[in-house]
Amino acid sequence: MYRAVILLSGLVLSIPANAQTAEELALIKSVLTAAQAMSIKSNREYCGYIGFDEDGRLRSTKARRGRSHECTPRWPDSLDVVASWHTHAGYDHDSLSEVPSVMDIEADENEGVDGYVSTPGGRIWYVDTTAMEVSQVCGLGCILSDPTFQKGSEGRIAQSYTYRQLIKREEEGS
Repeated sequence: MYRAVILLSGLVLSIPANAQTAEELALIKSVLTAAQAMSIKSNREYCGYIGFDEDGRLRSTKARRGRSHECTPRWPDSLDVVASWHTHAGYDHDSLSEVPSVMDIEADENEGVDGYVSTPGGRIWYVDTTAMEVSQVCGLGCILSDPTFQKGSEGRIAQSYTYRQLIKREEEGS
């Protein structure tokens, strides 16, 4: 698959060719950066949506606080939603949290949107529900990471995973 590289605020982002615009990536990085701090501090997921308002501006909903391993945002009537977003809470050695889960990709597919996920290690992932795969937008430390995060605790993290690979990864526990 073709990948583009974009320089954004001094950060190189490797994105899938079917990912959205530089404006969307800038917004999602900003939104997830803010949510990540709350998420790590409270060890809770935070979630929301991004979409276009009635004036055609790309906006995010207010962050909604979830639980340690789940978050259900409220669908906004005021936005034409293009993607969901959520954090993966604080670092937990016993959780597979550095990659979006099967449940993450299925939830987005059921809503008919793509998504973005941030991890305790500071990664941002893009969830492509057309291809049913996830790809790193940016890697470790791209945004704030949990100070207790242990690099390598989940083994090697690939740049992307198909839906079937996510299922296998969860079945194997790595």
